Formats: sequence, C-alpha cells, structure tokens
Amino acid sequence: MTGRRLLFVLHWLVVGGEETEVRLLAQHLRPQWTLDVVVCHWRPGMPEQSQTELARLGVPVDTTPYTLSDEETVAYLARLIPRYDVVVACQAVPYVHPAMQRLSRRPPFIEHGGLVSEALSGPKDLTDRYVGVCASIRDAAASRMPDRPWDAVEIPSMVDLGEFHPGCREDVRREWDVAPDVPVLGWVGRLDRKKRVEDVLAAAELLGRTHPEVRWVIVGGPNFFYPEHAAELHRLSGQLGVSEQVRFLGDRADVPRLLAGMDALVWLSEGEGMPHILAEAGAAARAVVATRDNGSGQQLVDGVSGLFVPSRDPAAVADVLGRLAEDTALRNRLGRELRRTVESRYAADVVVPQWLDLLNGLVAPRGPSRRRRNRRGRARELAEHAEDRPPDPSGRAQRTAQRTSKRSRLMTLSHAATKSCTNRSCPSSLA
Repeated sequence: MTGRRLLFVLHWLVVGGEETEVRLLAQHLRPQWTLDVVVCHWRPGMPEQSQTELARLGVPVDTTPYTLSDEETVAYLARLIPRYDVVVACQAVPYVHPAMQRLSRRPPFIEHGGLVSEALSGPKDLTDRYVGVCASIRDAAASRMPDRPWDAVEIPSMVDLGEFHPGCREDVRREWDVAPDVPVLGWVGRLDRKKRVEDVLAAAELLGRTHPEVRWVIVGGPNFFYPEHAAELHRLSGQLGVSEQVRFLGDRADVPRLLAGMDALVWLSEGEGMPHILAEAGAAARAVVATRDNGSGQQLVDGVSGLFVPSRDPAAVADVLGRLAEDTALRNRLGRELRRTVESRYAADVVVPQWLDLLNGLVAPRGPSRRRRNRRGRARELAEHAEDRPPDPSGRAQRTAQRTSKRSRLMTLSHAATKSCTNRSCPSSLA
C-alpha cells in the first residue's frame, strides 16, 4: 500500500518539543505515512539544528514562505495543501485557515498545540481535530469548540527510548572534567524568559553555600526573539559568583547523551504546556525537581517520580536540591519511577499508535479491499445493534432487506457511516 502524505505547517523551526515531535513522527509513522514540513517565518538567529536533523531523515523542509508576504504565503499554502491527505498546523500558525477557506475540497485539518495560548488562538470552524499535548491545552481548545468538544483530544509528546543510553555517563563526565562521585545538576531548554533560568542560577548560589562540590550544566541557546537574555544570564552567573560551578553548553543535538552525565534535572518554568524535557529526563532515569505548571502536574507525582517546588522561590529549590545531592538512593528511586511513567505513557511505541488512530480515522479507506472492509464494518454494526431492534417474528424485515437494491444498501451504509462518525470528520463533509 502506498503511504499517505502528511503535511506539517510550522510558524517557526527552532529547537524544542514541537520540532522533536515532528522528527519522531517522521521516523515512526513510516511506511503508512510520509511527512513533509513547510515553515512560514524566519528570523536572524533562528537555529538550524532541527532542519539539519530532519534533512538527515530525508524529510523535505519547504522554506519558500521565508521570502513571501503574508498574503503570498496564504496563496502558496492554498496551492500546496490539496496535495496532502492530512494537514497539521503547529504553533498557532495563522496562514492555514485562510488557505483552507479558498479550497472547494479540503483535506482533514488538525491543529497541534503545545501551549494554552495557542489553543485559544484563531478560528476553529475548519479544524477537524485539535491535539493538545496535555489536558489543560486540550480543555482550552475544547472551550473554543463548544458544539463539538470531543474533537479536542490529548496526545502527549513522545520520546524514543532507544536514544537514551546510560553507558554514556563516564564519557560525558570526562568531557566535563567532573569526577564520578560529584553531583551534577542540569537544566535543558531555550534560554527563554518564561523558563526562569535566573531562579536556577539563584538556587545554584544558595546551594553552593552548603554544597560547594555540586556542579551545574545549562544546555540550550538563546531565544531568537530576545537573544540578549542569554547574555543577561551569563552576566548574572558572574554577579552571583557561580561561574566556576555553572557551565553554559549552548545548543546541543545530543541531549539524551548529556542527560546520562547528570544526576538530576531542574525545571522552574512558568506558562509551559507539557515540558518535553521532563519526559526526556525520565527516559534517562534522572530525578526531576520542577514547578507545577500545566503538563508537569501530569508528568510527575510529587515524592514518587519527582519533587515539586514553589515558583520563584530559589531558597526552597536549594533546600530540595540539597536533599538530592546528599541522597543517592532518593535520586535513583525518583529516576526509576519517572522512567516507568515514560515507558507507559510517553514512549514512542505508546504515542505513535495514538497518532495513527487519529490520522487513519480522518481519511477514508482506500485500495482494492475498501468495499470488503465497508461490508464487514456494516455487518459488525448490525450485529452490535441487534438487541436494540424490536422482535420481527414474521421475518418481514429480513425479506425486505434482502430485496433492497444495491443503491439502497450503499445509501444505508453511507447513513450508518455518517452516524458512527459523529466524532469524526470525513473527507466528504469537507468538500
């Protein structure tokens, strides 16, 4: 069977959970689906890491809109979209909806959101499904679709467990020039103001007073919207006197490997969706200290698979990290439990089937066996509803059904399919 075509439309192509999700889907949806990417905007300083990784997988990244005006981008997408079986718009990209409006026949349209603000953005009348990576995002999208809230669904971001190898620990520690028994705490992400890296540095200074042996690594590059914030954090590190303890590593493509060298991950962000790095830390069996913020409340169980700390309270963070620095058994127990959570909820072999169910449910069956599959589906439906029908001792209904013409049977089948698809958008309804 020829693979179907899936188009992801992104506003920006940076380094983050959304881009990682696209990369993993491109790998794991094959051969049933082939995935292409189109990116609408470029800014100076935008990292090339994600585009390089997608190119390595043979995933085309169309950057034509970089040179187009907004109106030209809409027109370009209107010409491009009909070539695909399903279209997915990410990051509340504003050009897909007006492009869809120009089409007489539209492929099924999915919006994918990693933030509550994205779910609340833009019209939803042409959106067949909204995929939120955590419950709060799904619920926000459902509030914008009051006549069909069931079309907002939750599919979490995934990790590929095969990318995480604990055996890398010694090599990573050697690169950092850190002894095997020295606690290393890490932070991973974009140097974004909402991620509160300044609180991480403040906690590092406080922790250093009682645990001067602890070392830190900060992994991630500047946010291209305000790159000056990275320089501010470097200056703050010097002002706090922790430059010797804290190492800034910049953007890295080997985050799973680097996690193996850490003992715990610290995440103090505000206004996140589902922090993908928490699932990655779990895949590496690392302890996590985090603020409770949207998706993190689903990912971690306090005291079981992670430790929650209050927002904007570096002193409380330092106290908790002091416990972890002293208690190897606690770190290991938290890491093991989070790994179990990731294996059951966020591993690729758990999440990819959810995407396949969604995508395959939005498109009509095709191929030589379509009619046979439809007949089997109709037979199952009749059998499932047999108890709901009143008795027919005369057999009249059965004889009438046997005399029904082929056209009538197809009309009945179409009606049954429409009725069973109350929660599904079919291509015929998008014409």
